[in-house]
Amino acid sequence: LFYVSFLVPRKISLIPTPAMASSIPSILGRKVLPVAVAATATSSGGDISWIVGEKSNACPHRSIFSKWGRFSNGLQTMTSCEAPQGQNETAGLEGGAPKGGVRPSGKLNPFLASGMRETVLRKRMTSIGRFSLKSETEGNLSIPTFFLALSGEKKKNATFSSSTTGPSTLFTGKRLFTMEDFEAAWIERGIPNRHPRFHSTVSAHDDSYFEETHHGVAERDENESSLQIKAELDRHASETMHYSVYREDLRNRLEHMLMTPIEVSDKLWEVKISNGLLGSSGAISRTKVDALLKAQKGAEMAAATLKAQLEQQDPALLRRRTTMGRIWKEVAEESENVLMESVLLFRSHHALADGASIIAALSDLSDEAEEIRAEIEKELQKWKVRGNKGPQKNAIQRVLARLFRLLKIWVWFTVGTLRAFMYQTYLQITTLRNPFDAVRLDAEKKGVVVNGRSISWCDAAPLEEVKKVAEIIGKARGGAKITINDLFVSCITSAVVRQLIEHEEFMAPMSSHNRKIVVPSINVVVPVHLRGGVILPNESMGNNIGAFVARVPGEMKHDAVGGGTCPTERLLSVHRSMLSSKKSPAPFVSYYLAKFCSDYLPENWTKSLFRRANANSCVVVSNIKGYHKKIHMNGMAIESAASFLPLPPGIPVGLVVQSYAGTISLSVNAEKWAVPDADKFLRWVLDEYQRLREEASKLENKEDP
Repeated sequence: LFYVSFLVPRKISLIPTPAMASSIPSILGRKVLPVAVAATATSSGGDISWIVGEKSNACPHRSIFSKWGRFSNGLQTMTSCEAPQGQNETAGLEGGAPKGGVRPSGKLNPFLASGMRETVLRKRMTSIGRFSLKSETEGNLSIPTFFLALSGEKKKNATFSSSTTGPSTLFTGKRLFTMEDFEAAWIERGIPNRHPRFHSTVSAHDDSYFEETHHGVAERDENESSLQIKAELDRHASETMHYSVYREDLRNRLEHMLMTPIEVSDKLWEVKISNGLLGSSGAISRTKVDALLKAQKGAEMAAATLKAQLEQQDPALLRRRTTMGRIWKEVAEESENVLMESVLLFRSHHALADGASIIAALSDLSDEAEEIRAEIEKELQKWKVRGNKGPQKNAIQRVLARLFRLLKIWVWFTVGTLRAFMYQTYLQITTLRNPFDAVRLDAEKKGVVVNGRSISWCDAAPLEEVKKVAEIIGKARGGAKITINDLFVSCITSAVVRQLIEHEEFMAPMSSHNRKIVVPSINVVVPVHLRGGVILPNESMGNNIGAFVARVPGEMKHDAVGGGTCPTERLLSVHRSMLSSKKSPAPFVSYYLAKFCSDYLPENWTKSLFRRANANSCVVVSNIKGYHKKIHMNGMAIESAASFLPLPPGIPVGLVVQSYAGTISLSVNAEKWAVPDADKFLRWVLDEYQRLREEASKLENKEDP
């Protein structure tokens, strides 16, 4: 039997065939027995094929016209600002790295290898991954995208030296996060070992399988050999020019990445790294930029005061400044103290993993990775202790208690599934059209349909403030336990209604009592991560995502007059609707239905069902819970993060509500014909939040004596 503890238990078969792989750095050793002509190991699950053979320089099956690279649009003709890969390569490079493991930077990388026999491991893709391939369309690609904005001074390493004097010290890189830093963190944190799927591709022969390329390395023991996975980071990561026009350049790049297909038989993810002056791209809000500049100014004033005191003690220090390169050194030090920012722009195909899992997996790149994993372990222990509370039980009592718990789960799932199906059917029957359909039809008649995406992001409010607002309103309205997600779904639906009202006014002037677009209720899709948005210990990333549809209020009295009446009515109605769906097994039902469609139904049926399953919803709202404090990559703080949902077919607006480092942020990705101005849309969301905040303030003042 083969030792394959790093794979999910599968049925394994060995198939001798030419390996399809490109030669690039190898990482991670895993021991297996020598390759035999044929061997099988049977266990639960699907099957995995090991394709063994000598490497080939090119794979004829990986054509740009392959099944999952067939989509194309006008955005692909956009000019790229990326530096051509291989520009700095010299003779003797293989896969972007010189032989012997020396990177172009001159740093020795012990994980690089060349000239080794290669083995391709074929692993069955998850059903949800296949579902994402089947259900995506040319206009609705399943590509989650997000960015991380870093600032600060990174850890001292071989990339720069603070003791050097002269021109070489200008912008030596201690405040810049480079491709080399990313690769070093990737290797140091053991990402290929923890999440080998990052180095997988979709098989060109059978799109229900992943393929991983490994090196075969001989061991001292003649009966054993080891496999080292090839971490081909040069294909995935690249450095680009920084964004010069505030927010607009980054917005255009996000739109391009969301709407340009990924050749999944070549790679499943990519990251673009750029560096520039702090605040130049708009990835970090101006409020945060001002706070960072203020902190630096305070540090500089303290340093200047200390320097003045030293000069008063030793006046000869002023004369010595003009000699021995002192002036140049001070100029260089001032240049090094200019605050910079680094933007890491990620995108991946949903076949790799869901967006929340990818963000959780990439947290393993952070300096606080061990701390985060320890907190997850701690929370799991709390759940175990909570389950064992109560009087001590003997063996029979424990067995009976477990059976009773399983019976409760079975009843909950069975009854809840029936109710979920009935509720979904009710939504399908009673929602005959999407409110935005009329907008699109009118635009098509006038010939003004605008393709592309409308994108924006912002910091909404402090996390503790949002919790306080929800708590006060819930307590004043009968003790309802309103969540952050409830609150912002309410704000978002209010913005959707205002957007529909604006479209209605532009389409044809009409009286308020004769509306044709705005409806009294709308449907909202809410994705749910079945693991709580984290990756459990000893597990890798995957597609653990479900969803449910909830009916929430559409137009209310205060919408038509710009918010003249109490907005808490909408919030309470949203809370009741969301609570009913959250308590049901609807997310699990949708997860298993997606698996069924992926495994047994044709592709065109899957696309049709996926489009109809949203019950003509006009918005999808996802909630991502980030770390409660700032985390760092190579010493540089992640100041800001924003995620952008891939729009499902038939839903024109998608928003992400994300918490990180004590701040709630919002990001929107919408069809341009539905939301022409994403910045205005987010202002409407914040307007509704401000009304709720004012209402909470009034309620709190009433309670005070």
